[in-house]
Amino acid sequence: MKGKMAKKAKEDLNYKKNTKNKVNKNAKSNKITNPNKESNLFDFDKEIVIGMPKIPETKQQKNKRKNKNISNNKKKPAVTKKISKKQEMAIKKRKLILKIIRTIILIGILIGTLIYILLSPLFNIKDVTVTGNNKLSKEEIISLSEIRTEENIFKTSKNDIKNRIKTNPYVENVKIRRKLPDKVEIIVVERVATYMLPFANSYVYINNQGYMLEITSPKANLPIITGFSTPEENLHEGERLLSEDLVKLGEVLQIIESANANGIQELITKIDISNRQDYTIMLEKEKKLVHMGDVSNLSTKMSYINKIIQDEAGIEGEIFVNTDLTNKGAVFREKV
Repeated sequence: MKGKMAKKAKEDLNYKKNTKNKVNKNAKSNKITNPNKESNLFDFDKEIVIGMPKIPETKQQKNKRKNKNISNNKKKPAVTKKISKKQEMAIKKRKLILKIIRTIILIGILIGTLIYILLSPLFNIKDVTVTGNNKLSKEEIISLSEIRTEENIFKTSKNDIKNRIKTNPYVENVKIRRKLPDKVEIIVVERVATYMLPFANSYVYINNQGYMLEITSPKANLPIITGFSTPEENLHEGERLLSEDLVKLGEVLQIIESANANGIQELITKIDISNRQDYTIMLEKEKKLVHMGDVSNLSTKMSYINKIIQDEAGIEGEIFVNTDLTNKGAVFREKV
């Protein structure tokens, strides 16, 4: 059986060789008769011969075919269509028109929304609250603001409301908060009166920054400052003391702070600031006038004053701490 198969395979191989030789002979004869004709050439690697099995591709042939396919599959460069200037202008014009239309629509939406907000009763003020006020009442501040209930919450600007409220000298700062849809909150920071200036038959209340808060006849339980340089014609509510007096006021604050640390601030009823080198303080309850000198060594001076007040309680006289305290210390001189 094996011998028969081997014999048959040998016969097939001989048949293939003979067939290939015949074909090559014919190709050669064609080439001789017409050597320039490409169709006469026969490629066994590409052509299929009937009765002859296909010869397997070598690795080199496979790679060559693969590279050829890749090169054929490469995209051809895109052909750009040339646009004329007229077409380009038309495109730009169309884009501009679309942009204008979109802008008009947006503006229309905004205007419509604004009209709705201004006309809708939903945004009418129902409640106004005031916080931070001590001196001024809620009613006074709301009156200054000119805010009205059932008025549109956006009708008046917050800055206008602030400026109206700040016309009162007691108001240092204001914040306005809209609590949508119908509430307004007014937050006030007030100035506090700390001293009084005698003025005609009245008093000018001032704060630590020298702002004149009020001119009134009732006398408050505050220290009176005398000897100031600001002329009477400049004494108006809402105005401020002259810069010269502001410097002295700053030194008065130092004296009061030191007096407070020594527990005698409440005893001070009057301060004369006419001479910066010798401030005088009146302790009316103790019937004593204190010559402070300048604002140097305030802590030491206050200690001496406090001691004399205790030692000379109820005795009217003058205390001198405006001298050299290192040698003699403070001096008390009884009034005779």
